[in-house]
Amino acid sequence: MKFYFVGPFYPLRGGIAQYIGVLGKKFQAAGHTVKILAFRKQFPRFLFPGQTQLEQSQDYIDLPSYACFIPWNPFTWIRTFLQIKHAKPDAVIYKYWMPFFAPGFGFVGMLTRWFTGVKTLYIVDNVKPHEKRLGDRFFTRWAFRWVDGFVVQSEVVKKDLEDWFPASRHRIVSYVPHPVYDCYGDIELSRESARDQLTVDKQATVLLFFGLVREYKGLDTLLKAMPAILQNMGNGVQLLVAGEFYESEAKYRELIQRLDIEANVRLVNQYVPNEEVGRYFKAADLLVLPYKSATQSGVIQVAKHFKLPVLSTKVGGLPEVILDGQNGLLVEPNDPQALAEGVSRFFKSGLKDVIHQHLQIDVVDDSWDKMLKALESMVIGPVRK
Repeated sequence: MKFYFVGPFYPLRGGIAQYIGVLGKKFQAAGHTVKILAFRKQFPRFLFPGQTQLEQSQDYIDLPSYACFIPWNPFTWIRTFLQIKHAKPDAVIYKYWMPFFAPGFGFVGMLTRWFTGVKTLYIVDNVKPHEKRLGDRFFTRWAFRWVDGFVVQSEVVKKDLEDWFPASRHRIVSYVPHPVYDCYGDIELSRESARDQLTVDKQATVLLFFGLVREYKGLDTLLKAMPAILQNMGNGVQLLVAGEFYESEAKYRELIQRLDIEANVRLVNQYVPNEEVGRYFKAADLLVLPYKSATQSGVIQVAKHFKLPVLSTKVGGLPEVILDGQNGLLVEPNDPQALAEGVSRFFKSGLKDVIHQHLQIDVVDDSWDKMLKALESMVIGPVRK
């Protein structure tokens, strides 16, 4: 079969672009024809809080692509549709995660519905956005109106879909957990080599916060937990924060200074290139996700690939993939003391060995093959109602 994808792709950077690339490769390996109708631009410069939207990594996924879509330019929406109309793929797959892209996605989906027999499928990361704005629900419902089938990656997102778009009950909605990333770095890299490359103390207990720094991810909660963590665990604990700041770095540095934890916190304010991701996960002892809200997390799936235990808050769909005391630990959100107690519990109660053993088991439910089969079945079966 022939599948087209619409979304960000190389040379644009980011987790969504990486996701589309990995999934496209899996479709290609399964014998399907794949092409990415890629974003030419993702955000207007004045709306983008980071340093660059372009991929700096030399390790990128190569697939047939055509950069034709700009989210705020209706002329490019028509160009994207004409690509679909001309090629007549079996399905067009969109990765949906925020209403900013809904007008363009919906317009292309509408023309696809009216003038072709091509099916429109959505992989939905979020229905309700993390940062809410006027018109979110209206634009999301508009985009979803033209969709033949949805794949959601958490039960929380499925409930949000039914809430904002009740008509989804009359479409096929498949629940497939976010697959485990297997494309980052050398999994055989030793802990010692990873720490050498990052100049991290080999004797330290390393906590990792990884990913773009945004308010909802709760880095401030983790920093406020650090004094209690140091009191419980000793001064050999190091917190490694690796990710570009999408808000003021200064306010976090002021908090670090106020808490007197400068010697135990290292901020790496940069988007981590693909080939360097593995060294952070191999150097760490525990990934800490102090999120205040969430649906699912791609960072968890990177950690699973590197067999790194995760301490997460009980928000959104994260408890669906983090089983407390088995493959990770869960604590209440917005509670520095609970976070500190969770870290102490992991290292001091014997759970560290139990969780490490559990992580050696392959998790079939989190495979890309399951995602591929769910999307294939939507094309084969009748989904438009």
